Amino acid sequence: MAVPTRSMLMPILTRDADARGSIVSIVDEPVSNVSIITREPGSYGSNHYHHEDWHIMYILEGQCDYFFRDVETGEDHYICVKPGENIFTPPKELHSTHFPVRTVMIVSSKNPRDQATYEADTVREHFVDHTNYKEMLARFA
Repeated sequence: MAVPTRSMLMPILTRDADARGSIVSIVDEPVSNVSIITREPGSYGSNHYHHEDWHIMYILEGQCDYFFRDVETGEDHYICVKPGENIFTPPKELHSTHFPVRTVMIVSSKNPRDQATYEADTVREHFVDHTNYKEMLARFA
């Protein structure tokens, strides 16, 4: 895959289906880490961007309010990610997440997720949290 330059919902590919069930590919790229992450209602995450890393978040249950900003133009965007959807996060894009309900997701990352590798590639910036969440969400309603 040519890595997209902007966050986007990624296609989910049904590889096979028959009377037994189906096989669905949620990530079809080489990754160094796959994690299952659970977030509690009202929690926030991210508020950072990566120099080189990218990740794909597949929502198993719950919902993610996904905010992102183009670090070059400063333009803000929003996507509501629902169960069964994949959101791709490219490098150099500020992103923030809010979880209005308990949410379980599978996150696949290009880079390893050991603390040293992660911190060396991550730039933290305030973007969305409890102080401006309602205002940000209203901009996209």
